Amino acid sequence: MNMKLTTLTKSAVAAACVGVLSFAMPSFADDDEAAPAAEGGEEKKTEAADGDALPAPKDDKFFYPLVRCDEIRGATVEVFKPGADGWIAASEKKYYPLGSAFRVTRGEGAGQSRVSIAFGTGSRILVTNEAEFATRPIAIGEESRFVELRSGLFEVSLPRVLKDGLFNVAAPYFLCSNMAGDSTFEYAKLDDGDEAVVRVITGSLAVKGSHFDIPRMGAANRVRIRTTKDELFTSIRGESGDCLVKLDQGLVAQKDYETGETKEIAKTLDFQLSPLCSIKIYRATSPVGGRRVVSMMTFAPNGQMKNRCAFAEKRSNVNSGELVVTTTAIKDADRKASESEAEATEAVEVAAPAKKDDDSEEAKDDDEKKEDKKEKKDDSDDI
Repeated sequence: MNMKLTTLTKSAVAAACVGVLSFAMPSFADDDEAAPAAEGGEEKKTEAADGDALPAPKDDKFFYPLVRCDEIRGATVEVFKPGADGWIAASEKKYYPLGSAFRVTRGEGAGQSRVSIAFGTGSRILVTNEAEFATRPIAIGEESRFVELRSGLFEVSLPRVLKDGLFNVAAPYFLCSNMAGDSTFEYAKLDDGDEAVVRVITGSLAVKGSHFDIPRMGAANRVRIRTTKDELFTSIRGESGDCLVKLDQGLVAQKDYETGETKEIAKTLDFQLSPLCSIKIYRATSPVGGRRVVSMMTFAPNGQMKNRCAFAEKRSNVNSGELVVTTTAIKDADRKASESEAEATEAVEVAAPAKKDDDSEEAKDDDEKKEDKKEKKDDSDDI
């Protein structure tokens, strides 16, 4: 009897444990998508549109552990999960692992389309046309999120209080970081490379690429970046607003006259990128040593070259320095040319009336001589 009771007791305890585990474990979707708890803390619930519980991050967390396909309207969304063999249809209110790629296609005859991919309660990507982008897998415990540009146009909406380094948008040849607020990204692959348009609506972000750095783009700033294959040429063009661009000018040798030591320091040029201003960066590989050689030029809105330099990477002894005369020298030259032109014009104006008077006197004398001849002829005719 005691043995039977012991067996029944063990069975009851086991059943209770299974029930508790079943309740505690998250439920998985048919396609292995889990609705995760909030990252780094206990789960907090908010009600979703379809009545499902939407896990929200803690107050000090901005992102879910996975990404959620929040809304699909007037479009088709496909997802390529890590390790999968191909694209599959994405579903609303489902979670997908980081490292997944998303492709949005508008439906035929559809009106306004809208697709929302959420990284957190206030962090999402909005697509109203067509686009393709990918998320990056992260290490366990890593807080930052990365999105890779592939094609099309989409908007990134983030909290205005997002800390630096938490959200990044990457293209093959540059990285946007320290993002906060709303911004748009348009990306296209071309036959000879790619082209991207980065625009800040509200908030700010930073852009960094090879040999250039934009520490901050603010509201209403828009920049177009074009790069050829193998990164041999980069063009940066301002389209809206003003922003500062720090351009790499290679290494230069600087001597400390107190200690007599010579150090190599990185030199940069601060260039104000305004609408219609442009920066052109040419790169080549040196046949001797295999180092990259860089030639850089900046242009004003009227097309006039403002700065030019050339250097070899990590070689202070191969650096041209500034090759275009400074703005002060240009102004001085223009002033001197204007003064010389004014002096020449004044000399011509002073000399011209004198010559005119001489011509008038000569013409007057000729007229008097003609009158005298005519009178003499008339007198002879009368006789």
